[in-house]
Amino acid sequence: MMKNLAFLFGIMLCMVGRAEISPKRASFVETCGAFGNVFNTDDFLKPIPHYQAISLRYARASNGSSWEDFAFNMPFFGIGFYKPSFTDNPGLGNPFSLYVFRGNTLAQFTEKLGLVWEVGLGLSMNWDSYDPFDNPGNLTIGSPNNIHAGLRLYMDYFLSKHFEMKFGVDFNHFSNGASRKPNKGVNMGALSVSLAYNFNPVNKGFLLKNPSMEIPETPRHISHDVQFITSSRQTEFSTNGTGLPSPYVDRDFMVLGLAYSPMIVKGYKYKWGPSVRFLYDESSNARAWRELNPEDGLEYNRIAISNFSDRLSFGLGLLGELSLPVASIFASIGYSVYHKHHMDVPFYQVLGVKAYLKDNFFATFGISATQFTVAQFLYWSFGYSISSSGR
Repeated sequence: MMKNLAFLFGIMLCMVGRAEISPKRASFVETCGAFGNVFNTDDFLKPIPHYQAISLRYARASNGSSWEDFAFNMPFFGIGFYKPSFTDNPGLGNPFSLYVFRGNTLAQFTEKLGLVWEVGLGLSMNWDSYDPFDNPGNLTIGSPNNIHAGLRLYMDYFLSKHFEMKFGVDFNHFSNGASRKPNKGVNMGALSVSLAYNFNPVNKGFLLKNPSMEIPETPRHISHDVQFITSSRQTEFSTNGTGLPSPYVDRDFMVLGLAYSPMIVKGYKYKWGPSVRFLYDESSNARAWRELNPEDGLEYNRIAISNFSDRLSFGLGLLGELSLPVASIFASIGYSVYHKHHMDVPFYQVLGVKAYLKDNFFATFGISATQFTVAQFLYWSFGYSISSSGR
């Protein structure tokens, strides 16, 4: 899990590095407070009625110096620290997060008032995770370090040239993407309020209502995206007749794959197209049991992987991408027409972020899931885009 988190942190740094930061660029610091509820994904979370959270953030903002500032409604990029506190905490620990975020204006109602959205992705640490002896009831969090994904929607009001107040709603999700079992995850929603101070401020509302640059047209073309997927996962095993005291066996299984998508590009914001995915999953139809070792008289967990053909799957689906500066958001749904995994259903979904590291070379991070709620594995990939227009 730590190797996965280090990989994610590297992608996050590349995303920040691609933001083309300038010392004269507009920026802001912000403090945010939130109060909300923890959604009951399992019985372990029922004693937690509410939570509070604080967040300290710094971001670089648009100043209207490029057509992308107007095309993407004054986007901003930043880094933050997030600290939740749970009411009647039954054993989740004292977690905190470091994350990167990006956002932009959805609608500008007046020069002072607008509707803004943002997404965040980061590393969450210091959880008290599942332990069969010390924390056996915690089926929610299976590892002390987890992924933190967040979404904010808020009204943004400028009190003065430098100060702005934000009122809205926050949604946060914490999970390790099935890299450690059990992994039901923590989902939280809250009302939030924050105060920001702007350095080198611009009149964002005036610029959005009176854009000073024309947005160039993007000719329609096809972008051929090829991805190499690499990850690991854990799975659950039956305890019936196996002698296993728990369905959770601490064994990492390799996941490798190839994906291809011819993406239809009609503009600079969106692309979509069909996709195919070939997957090798070492956990598919693996067996586990408890066995006595005659050499030392002790019992051990034994694991056997299945035949090679049982570890393969082939899926067909649709992929959509919201293209944004620095990092894009993508989602896909698909169906594995060849599939033999004992725990996963054939209908799968992938949600993640995509960052171009150099020219057409990109990296992605996300979660592959089934039934929209059950994580399969963390979706790591490297890829290359080949444009039919010669880009």
